[in-house]
Amino acid sequence: MSNNVIRVALAGVGSCASSFVQSVVLDRERPGPSNGVMHEYIGGHRLGDVEFVAAFDVDALKVGQDLSEAVYAGRTAAVRHVDVPHLGVTVQAGPLLDGLDGALGDAVDAHPATAVATPESLAAALAAARPDVVVCLLPTGSTAAVQTYARAAAEAGAGFVNATPEPVANDPALVALFTEHGAPLLGDDLRSHLGATTLHTALIELFQSRGVEVKDNYQLNVGGNTDFLNLSDPARSRSKQVSKRKALANAGIDSREVAAGPNGFVKHLGDRKVCFLRIEGESIIGAPVHMEVRLEVEDSPNAAAVLANAVRTAHSASRQGMVGVIDPVCAFLFKSPKTGAKESEALHDFQAFVRKAGEHHALQAVDGNA
Repeated sequence: MSNNVIRVALAGVGSCASSFVQSVVLDRERPGPSNGVMHEYIGGHRLGDVEFVAAFDVDALKVGQDLSEAVYAGRTAAVRHVDVPHLGVTVQAGPLLDGLDGALGDAVDAHPATAVATPESLAAALAAARPDVVVCLLPTGSTAAVQTYARAAAEAGAGFVNATPEPVANDPALVALFTEHGAPLLGDDLRSHLGATTLHTALIELFQSRGVEVKDNYQLNVGGNTDFLNLSDPARSRSKQVSKRKALANAGIDSREVAAGPNGFVKHLGDRKVCFLRIEGESIIGAPVHMEVRLEVEDSPNAAAVLANAVRTAHSASRQGMVGVIDPVCAFLFKSPKTGAKESEALHDFQAFVRKAGEHHALQAVDGNA
């Protein structure tokens, strides 16, 4: 495989995939520092060095289309910020499994080819595409589908970025499989670049740094894309609720009774997500400190900015011979990492990894291997 590009396969071509593809194309067209991209280079690679080599979906409006067309098709809510040129990658039908259970089944028609797609055919397609990294962007609640893609990626020797809250980095058997096949694993549940959980955990740490005890708090989220439509089904949102509470527990509070997570589908919002956040604390001599915040973001680009870090990190980890869960970066990039940390600690560890990745790339360049 070429060392000049990062070969990426997408599992799921929805709104987050659309924004990520647009981000890659924009970085190619306008090289240089870009808003929302924390590091212009990670391991010697720009975001524009990503090359899409395969894509999988189950939507009848996406399967069979070039990726450049599929990222705007169907119920995709992502705003079209960038015109994506023809990419020469045809979206393939993946195995349906539990991908459209719940409300999604009424909103999306499965392509007929999903009826004959199997885990074996998926594994063969990934082996043929030879990706360096597989990015999993399947709907929350699709446990069987997510873990099927994870196994196929491991067997292909590809790194895996699990953007979903379904357990992969938290599944010992899957972790062992990636270790056995010599591939890195990042997950679980992508943490938005500057989203509700990132803001919530940072504010909790701010309260604690001043000795203010957090007595109560909540985080209510509504949105209008298919992610929120899917999460309107309690059976599908269960893993997301667990993931959100785990992120808050890692911030150092008792999150067992905290209301946090998806709270409603509002079609009018489209790809916008609105968070209503409240923290109640107690300061010196029992004086109350209460904070309320309303955060509104465009949801899918908020994920794309993290994928810009995660994909290059997974590739760099592979180049450094790191296998299994890459703990130093997961606490910063994901809500439900295998090993959690507070916001400032997670950022420190991620930045340290990026510095090390740059040093490793520089040594390879001196040796003539980069």
